[in-house]
Amino acid sequence: MAANLDRLIKEIKSLSSEEKYELARRLNEEAVFDDQSWFWTPEWQAAEKEADDDIAAGRVYRYDNVDDLIRSVRDRKNREQEKCDL
Repeated sequence: MAANLDRLIKEIKSLSSEEKYELARRLNEEAVFDDQSWFWTPEWQAAEKEADDDIAAGRVYRYDNVDDLIRSVRDRKNREQEKCDL
């Protein structure tokens, strides 16, 4: 049984994002716990894909603390405002 699971996991990992989504959708039809059903909605899956794309493209930020995060957001907002003022 473990060998079958390992083979299945390997095959799932080789699927495209679209194929994985379709697999998840079909599994969702079979059995999803009520407290997890939100995760498999098309809207949430679209947001998951967007996040995965951002991570893969390096469009992520890391902060040591919340103050640095807030400062960065404010700085980016100010830079965008300056662009609009030009």
